[in-house]
Amino acid sequence: MSTSDGDQSTSTGEPRPGRIGRWLQRRLSGLRPWWAQLRRDGPSSKRMQSWVAVLGLLATIVFGALPLWLEGKDDGDRDEFTVLKLSAGQSREIDTRKTDEATGRRFTSKERATVLYLYLSNNTDDLKVFQGLKVTTRRFIQVTDCTVDVGGSVQITEGYDIDLPRPGKSTHKSILYQLPPRQAEGISITLGTSTQETGVFDLEVSLQSRTGYLSAGRVIALSHPELKRLYPRDLEKLPLQDFPNASCVRRLDQTLSDFISQHDSVPPEVRTLQEGVHTTAEQLG
Repeated sequence: MSTSDGDQSTSTGEPRPGRIGRWLQRRLSGLRPWWAQLRRDGPSSKRMQSWVAVLGLLATIVFGALPLWLEGKDDGDRDEFTVLKLSAGQSREIDTRKTDEATGRRFTSKERATVLYLYLSNNTDDLKVFQGLKVTTRRFIQVTDCTVDVGGSVQITEGYDIDLPRPGKSTHKSILYQLPPRQAEGISITLGTSTQETGVFDLEVSLQSRTGYLSAGRVIALSHPELKRLYPRDLEKLPLQDFPNASCVRRLDQTLSDFISQHDSVPPEVRTLQEGVHTTAEQLG
């Protein structure tokens, strides 16, 4: 007969209990006299009432702490939200304030500005409240007409909701946006730039909740919607002083091509810009 617990058997062929089984038997056999005494004493005995009180206290502690544990467990989930769509391919006309730095004159004009659309879904029973919006530039590709001297005075534009930051920098905007439970809604933010630098922005958008900023994703946007029409250049009609530099156009063409190849989702207006630059580069030889 084997001496291992799993192989032991009684003379009748039934398996003997293992070490854990024998331990449970000893514990239960020790409780039998105590349970028999409680039954003899009856439910009105002090011994029974004492044990009922102890068990009731333990149940109160366990079930009272359970909701607190569940509440703490859900704290990390309350700030979660679903981003249905994040895009910056649309534009709208806005009133802007400009300053002619050569003369100091300020004037108002209508401009088309890039609009950021963010659609969110709240799949919980809690009201989601966001107090801030942050836009971070992860990469910026400057796009110019590649002329030696652009000329003209630099203008600072105002009138949009949030300023496009320089590479590696962030711009913050205070908002109060409430997303009701079990609802899906969208917000729109007008993007702009306070400098004359134009180009393609790779942006990360974040929303501020009570626990900090939560990333809503990344989006590619043009500094100005009309930038997509800068190229191709009509070389036959350009005066000599406005003729683009061939090496500058070729570098821009390569940079935009590499940028597009590195991203799965590129807005149509960025592709239109790159195609126009490529056409001009081929014309310049």
